[in-house]
This record gives sequence, C-alpha cells and structure tokens, in this order.
Amino acid sequence: MKVRVFTADTIQEAMAQVKGVLGRDAIILHTRKIRRGGIFGYFLKEKVEVTAAIETPVATPVSAPSIQKQIIEPSGKETSKDVAVQFELASMRNLLEKVLHKIPKDGKSSPALELLINNDIDVQVAEKILQDLPVDSSKFDTASFELRKMIIAQIQTYLESASGIEIPKDGRKIVAFIGPTGVGKTTTIAKLAAKFAIQDGYQVALVTADTYRISAVEQLKTYSDIMGMPIHIVYDGEELKKVLNSNKDKQLILIDTAGRSPHNSDQIEELQSLLQIDETIEKYLVLSATTKYKDALDIVKKFSVCSPDKVIFTKIDETRNIGTIINLLHQFPLSLSYVTNGQNVPDDIELVDFTKLTPLILRD
Repeated sequence: MKVRVFTADTIQEAMAQVKGVLGRDAIILHTRKIRRGGIFGYFLKEKVEVTAAIETPVATPVSAPSIQKQIIEPSGKETSKDVAVQFELASMRNLLEKVLHKIPKDGKSSPALELLINNDIDVQVAEKILQDLPVDSSKFDTASFELRKMIIAQIQTYLESASGIEIPKDGRKIVAFIGPTGVGKTTTIAKLAAKFAIQDGYQVALVTADTYRISAVEQLKTYSDIMGMPIHIVYDGEELKKVLNSNKDKQLILIDTAGRSPHNSDQIEELQSLLQIDETIEKYLVLSATTKYKDALDIVKKFSVCSPDKVIFTKIDETRNIGTIINLLHQFPLSLSYVTNGQNVPDDIELVDFTKLTPLILRD
C-alpha cells in the first residue's frame, strides 16, 4: 500500500491533489487542520492535511478462487483484523468516490463555493445555496455585487420570521434561559428585563438558579436593584415552584440558569428536571455567534432534551461572519428570536431582522 500526505489551503484542493496523484481508487485515512508558516510562531496560516493511500498492484497474479479463500480463511500473515481493515477501506473508497465526483476536473472548486466556505458556511449548505440560485454562479466573480445579492436573497428564503417574548393580555409569561457557560445569558436577561420593565412598563421579576457562580448572582442582583425589581434565588425545582406561585402578580418572570457543559449529561438532566416544574415555561437557548459550527451543533443536540422553544445569538459584534447561524438553521428547525451586539444594557439587543442579519454572511 502506498501512503501519501497532502497539504492544501482547502479540503477541495487537497482532494484534488489526492485524485491527481493517487487516482480515483485512493482512500482517505485521516484528515486534520494544521497551522503552518509565519514568522517566529506568529501569523500562522490554517491549512488542511489529508493522509491518503492507494493499494499497490500485486507482483504475481492471483486467481479469483484463491482471493476468495484468502478473505474467508486468513493466512498466518494476514489476520482477521487485516481482513476487517480491507472491508473498511472498501467502504471508505466508495465515500471518497462520491467526494471526488464533486470536484471539477481542473482541480479547482467553484469561486462562489469557496466564498461561502471561507465565510464558515458548511460545504453541504453552501452547495445547496448555489444549486438553488436562479443563475449559474460560476459565471460570476466572487467580488460581484450581483452574485452576493442573489446569495443573500436565496438564504433569506430559507429563514422563517423571528419572534420574541410575547406577554399575554391576561396572565403572565415565564421565560427560562439555558445554554453553555460564557455565552452571556445573565447580561441578555438584564437587557430584556430593562426593555420590558423600564421601556414597556411591565411588572417583571427575576429568578436565578445559577448558584454555581457567585458572580452571576451578584451581577443579576445589581441589575435588579438598579431597575427596582425583585430577584429570587432558587436551588431546586421545589423552590422554583414556590417562587412562581408567590409572583402570580408579575406579568413577566425571567429565569437565569447555570451554564451547563453539553458533555455533562448529569448537568443537562438536572436542568431538564428543573424546567419541568412548570409546563408553561418558555425556554430560550442562548448561543454565542463566535462558537465554531461543530461545537454549536453539539450544543444544540445535547440541549435539545430540554425542548428549547427559541434561540438567541449573542456576540454578533465579536465575529467576522455568521456562517454558524446559517448552518444551524439548515440543520435544525430552530426559531430565531433576539441577537445581541454589545455589552450595553439595555441597548445592545434587538429582535432578529433578516435584512440586517444576512448581509453579515459575506463580510469578506
């Protein structure tokens, strides 16, 4: 077996190298992202490294019956594990074949596809977007205003209208904010509390179940003191039930929960149990727009057991593009709500406006 390592700027270029050097029967053994170049460790550039292999021809021809026997009854030099690897390589070859068919014969991917991928759009999502364009995107340069306009318009057709917290005329609304650590849940709650209490004149109460971080409790208490609204600290579902019963006169109750690791199933189950204490609780999953797509994908999958109703994206101002948001909306039937673009309370939050959001996709 002949093994080669290929390095390129993009996965498409690396695959084209594999096809050109080893042929269509090559198999992919490993892929990873690496950083190379730079000066004294600075200004490193991210590249893609692909390890591929091709089976070398056997010197002496072997008859079909003997090949069959060798697979069924491995010789002393070839163990059953080796045979299992052969079957694995065969399946990988089929997968590679599909990938290579997508690469143009000149070894270069579509400029429009590269444009989307460079803005963190997943390759499958990018291909779908370009396929649905009314014209052939290959006829346009990536700097073309017309091409970018069509891409943005196409993405907007995939998006549903966003909705925020809606307080009924009679009764109340209970909203809990869930998500991983460090995404800005507490600050987001403060912004919404100020909007509904100070700007809109509703009776609002704050609840924090984030007893893991003293700073989180103190931060929310500071906001509640400034805005003149009650705050309650709860440690379990029973205490939350009592607090909800004692605040029936409030029109809006905002619940801050502790940030949970998506990899800690016990914490997620604890959160799920807390939120089940009242079936009327509306749940908002808070995600940072700076989160890598694969990590965000994992977060949404793990928190899905809590059945979030809507999604808030924070830190729009801290990322170059919003490819992660588009990827997630393509993968899951998520209902967008608010986005935040700064730390100022209550100013830096607004309901999603897709005419403002989608142009951020192509910031390059």
